[in-house]
Amino acid sequence: MLERNNKYCGIVMNIERDFIHEVVNNFYDSIMQDGDLCGYSEASPVNGNYDDEIYQKIYALKYLPAYYFEYCVLASELAERLEEKGVDEINVSSFGCGLYPDYFALMHNLQDIEFDYSGYDISKWKTRDLLPESDNNLCLKTMSIADITQTELNDTDVFIFPKSLGDIAENIDMQAFASKIASTPKDTVYFLNSFITVNHNLNHHHVELFSLVHDAMLKQGFTTEDPSDETFYRGGKQFLGLKAINYGFDYPEEGKHLCEEGAELDCKCRVVHNPVLTNSYMNYQILEYTR
Repeated sequence: MLERNNKYCGIVMNIERDFIHEVVNNFYDSIMQDGDLCGYSEASPVNGNYDDEIYQKIYALKYLPAYYFEYCVLASELAERLEEKGVDEINVSSFGCGLYPDYFALMHNLQDIEFDYSGYDISKWKTRDLLPESDNNLCLKTMSIADITQTELNDTDVFIFPKSLGDIAENIDMQAFASKIASTPKDTVYFLNSFITVNHNLNHHHVELFSLVHDAMLKQGFTTEDPSDETFYRGGKQFLGLKAINYGFDYPEEGKHLCEEGAELDCKCRVVHNPVLTNSYMNYQILEYTR
């Protein structure tokens, strides 16, 4: 059963309003130049659509601010744990990073902790040019997760699966990849996992996919006090608005609709844009493994 996230309510989380506005305005201004969007009314976030440049913009406008919010929750919790241990430098690997909102969440919440971020994705995200500038600690690689070297995995302190486990499992041998991760020479590693969910329904399939990693870690002598079979969300109740959870979340009004509604229009779909503004898609874990 899904548990509500009351455990981490005391953590200071930083949501950058200006970042959200820049992202939404950039993608909205760009997609308004793309003409008729009706053909994308039924498009959904699945592997086959991520290479489509127009769909990438629709995806960013609908999901990116909310996903950034969720990764800020995880980044702030990670920051607290690292600070408790006196860690001031980490290497991060994000699998299926897409438009890498988790990178910006880390940038905005790891205040005194330096990090290098390696983002991996098999799709070509041409719309990355619409994102705000990054620091020189960002490295993006267009490649299959299966082709990541053991050396790269061995250097990683924090592994991120940003709502990507299902897509990854469709393309690679997850058991083999889990074994590669667990072969790390490090004695402490972290996993920041975000899961696809609707209305806080626990996604057992994707949680079970991560259990392959969990079991591989245990076989290598790691232990964790964090529950690998439970997920959390921020907010005291379900369907709570993200702005109510943190006032820094402010989605620009002009980005909320991509087409006009109206029965007189020939376009039956109208691609009415409904960005995610509540915690109903939020479902995450942070797990710390040590030996």
